[in-house]
Amino acid sequence: MIATRLREAWRALRGYAAAQDARASTWAASGGSANSEVANASSTITRRARDAVRNDPYAARIIDLWTGNAVGAGITTRWPDKKHADAWRRWADSTACDAEGRLDLYGLQALVMRSVVESGECLVRMLITEPTATNPIGLRLQVLESDHLDASRTGTIGGAITVQGITLDATGAPAAYWLFPQHPGAAWYLPGSNQSSVPVPAGEVLHIYRKRRPGQLRDVSWLAPILLRLRDLGDYEAALLMKAKIEACLAAVVTEESDEVLTGPAAGLLRDAQGRPVEAFEPGMILYRRGTGSVEVVNPSGGGSHTAFARRALEAASVGAGLTYDQVSGDLTQANYSSLRAGKIEFRRLCEQVQYGMLIPMLVRPIADRFHRQGALLGLWGAEMPEGLAHVPPAHEMIDPLKDTTALIAQVRAGFVPQPEAVGSFGYDFRQAVEMIREANALLDDAGISLDSDPRRVAKSGSAQDAAQMAAVEIAATGAAMPPRAEPATPSQQG
Repeated sequence: MIATRLREAWRALRGYAAAQDARASTWAASGGSANSEVANASSTITRRARDAVRNDPYAARIIDLWTGNAVGAGITTRWPDKKHADAWRRWADSTACDAEGRLDLYGLQALVMRSVVESGECLVRMLITEPTATNPIGLRLQVLESDHLDASRTGTIGGAITVQGITLDATGAPAAYWLFPQHPGAAWYLPGSNQSSVPVPAGEVLHIYRKRRPGQLRDVSWLAPILLRLRDLGDYEAALLMKAKIEACLAAVVTEESDEVLTGPAAGLLRDAQGRPVEAFEPGMILYRRGTGSVEVVNPSGGGSHTAFARRALEAASVGAGLTYDQVSGDLTQANYSSLRAGKIEFRRLCEQVQYGMLIPMLVRPIADRFHRQGALLGLWGAEMPEGLAHVPPAHEMIDPLKDTTALIAQVRAGFVPQPEAVGSFGYDFRQAVEMIREANALLDDAGISLDSDPRRVAKSGSAQDAAQMAAVEIAATGAAMPPRAEPATPSQQG
């Protein structure tokens, strides 16, 4: 029985190559469920992924790229009514929403995304406190690493099935999370604190992770498929550096004249000026040995270029991370507009899948729902969620603004893309954009200012768009009475 369990645990461990201690000589794929494969591999992969992020420049770059593109300056929530919008702006734009008081809501989003990519998952606790001017609903968010989840809590606990620290209800949905009050890897603990995990209701915890298989409750680091490749690339570059150092060692060997004949291990032994044996080369060193008397120059020859191998390894690592080679490496020497655009289109589709498939449903929308419910309990607004609520991810920068804008205008004019969708691609809410344009036009009209960028005034060719409207603006600016507008002549008058 014990041997069977050990074999099952070993097969689960081999489910992720990044959790192995050595490369397997044969391909022995495990057939376990998503949860069983994650169970024994997640902690090992997480530790190695964090070590890679701390020490490997490409791993650190991958984390930054995913965070910058998926979250950027933040996924904004657009409320259709003023009460929600004002309270949300005071809460989200201040550090009062952070339990640690360090980040605003959008900084917390970036922190969560970093943790998800690095560790595979992240936990956010929603804590209730006293309302303040900057926190009118009394809601604070505490971001926790996945280590806070007590994965040893597995089995039937209190009559409920618990899998890796997650208690499930009758439908298989999370009912509670067993969390450590402090990080289990902390160097010190608060005096009198309890280090045992405690169950926290699922309604108070947000569990953010990328669900890749049905029934999956947890995930591993996004670096899992490429950890070994990145480590091999790092070892390879370290070996190349050592080789280059050896090749740069220019030394001279002086063979001194001596009548003494040496035999055995001492024959031909190289020594420095003090007579000590030399076992390693350094640039510019002079070595001595006994012999017939001569001077030889030692200049190791250089090897060939290894750029092709390093580039191919980095290309594979970039693909495994869901990014493009030019993003991870920063190498744009072989890139052009077409290749950049083709690569960015695929990446943006994947990025939108992460935004709308993970960040918004698992993090942004639940926070907005709890924000509304908490405000309703305090009597700030009604219990019904207002219609028209929108969550808008950050806009992607255009590769060629002129070409991309021209193409977008043509798509809107042809009816292929709705105008609200076109506005949303820049990170704006259409309703708010229309209101901003209306207010800006009213201010310009009141001031009697006409810009050539205003299509109401100036056509694309540069000519006046509406002479009567232009005259009305000029009259409004001078305060003179506006002359009556001439009516078009009827057919009888024309005759």
